[in-house]
Amino acid sequence: GARVLATSKPSAMRALRAVSCIVTPSARVERGRTCDAVSGRSIAIPRSWTRPVAKIRHLETRTKCSSRSISQSPPSNTQRTRRSRVVPSALPETVFSIGTVAVLPLYGAMIAAPNSAITKRAMRSCVPFAVMGSLYFVAMAATVQSVEIQALVKTFITGVLTSGDFIGKWLTFVSACFGTATTAASGWLHLLSLDLFVARHVYLDGLETKVPSAHSLILCCMFGPCGFLAHVLTKTVWDKVRR
Repeated sequence: GARVLATSKPSAMRALRAVSCIVTPSARVERGRTCDAVSGRSIAIPRSWTRPVAKIRHLETRTKCSSRSISQSPPSNTQRTRRSRVVPSALPETVFSIGTVAVLPLYGAMIAAPNSAITKRAMRSCVPFAVMGSLYFVAMAATVQSVEIQALVKTFITGVLTSGDFIGKWLTFVSACFGTATTAASGWLHLLSLDLFVARHVYLDGLETKVPSAHSLILCCMFGPCGFLAHVLTKTVWDKVRR
């Protein structure tokens, strides 16, 4: 342990010099001893005098460690949730454009070259519908993560529980959803996929029954049910003409 300094004048001077050495940058405190700033001799100081300095150094070390841990800490769950809900603004437009451009060559091939081997192989394959299904999945994922859609869902549920009018609130909810870009893109891809499926049936049935289907396929390109109805009528009339 450190020796208690005497109360004599030389001892008091040594104590003052020891304290000045503690607070000066050039002083070194090791095991309760320090150096005299004037003579350079080693002086024993009370341990109670070094405790404030050691405490300050300990606090400085803890502050540095805590600041490093805070700066390197991973993001919280709230921050991750907010980031995950952010939908790129160009995503709905991208899937909308890809889906629209993807179906046009197929309609062109069915109308302009129905007897081509490439057209028959393409329309009998499931690849076009797998592509459209993938695009639709991406669009629906973006729709579910949209903050606007989540707010509309909460409003719809609250309105149904309050008024009990499911049909009226559902119509309002659907019309409001199609006012957003993500829902409009997913709805468009849904219509393109269904219209292409109807057009495929009309095309293959026209090849099998040898019924003209070009006009029906043109209608299927934008109005799938109308194209199917046109094919049924054409097939009925064509059978009567053959007889």
